[in-house]
Amino acid sequence: MKTRSSKKILAVLLAAAMTMSSSFMVCAADGSGGSGTDAGPSQSTTTSSSSNSSSSSSSSDTSSAPVVHTEDVRTADAVISIAGTSVRTSIAGAYAAKSVQGIAVTTSLNDVVARLGLGSGQKPYVMLFDTDPVKSNKAMDCVNAAASALGGTVVTTLNIQLGAKQGGRLITLSDGSVNMVAGLPKSADTTKTYSIVCVQPGGIISIFDDLDTNPQTVTFEVAAGLGTYALVAK
Repeated sequence: MKTRSSKKILAVLLAAAMTMSSSFMVCAADGSGGSGTDAGPSQSTTTSSSSNSSSSSSSSDTSSAPVVHTEDVRTADAVISIAGTSVRTSIAGAYAAKSVQGIAVTTSLNDVVARLGLGSGQKPYVMLFDTDPVKSNKAMDCVNAAASALGGTVVTTLNIQLGAKQGGRLITLSDGSVNMVAGLPKSADTTKTYSIVCVQPGGIISIFDDLDTNPQTVTFEVAAGLGTYALVAK
């Protein structure tokens, strides 16, 4: 995976954040990541980890998440339309994000299990929602500061929780990652270059390049746990 979270870019982001948005530092200090639904463990690096370990939590971790409608719940290997192209998502979950033209996990199921370090009886599960800017105001401040430092514009923002289920209960994971593909919003300018700004609990910011060459989609890495992912056009 190609990331642009280099020392140079991080230095620019930190400098810009201190001058443009004091709430960026609040986000880093309070450990919340800024979202009203944030309940994942903080990360100690600037990019998501690929080591294999997990930790359990009760299903109350997502009790404040938006209501999931039946039509948004997809099974593993379900076909999802991504900007008009049929793609099979490898894991089950609540695919409730409406601001993009479909979103799916492209990492194979076997690789997902291995990357997340899942044990017997654990099945990967993902929850995707459009970000509520009121509930996620601190995360949005971080996103906007990072996008401005990059010279880009935020097109849309998603809250993604990547975990697992065991015995009907949600398991919160702290390590590992998968790849996802999302169709750009219908109003997006397909002539521009897109990157992803990720804000995780603890105020950790990562910047990812688009991994595909399709002008209608973006493919990016999603870390285990909860994060706010913004599509930034430049």
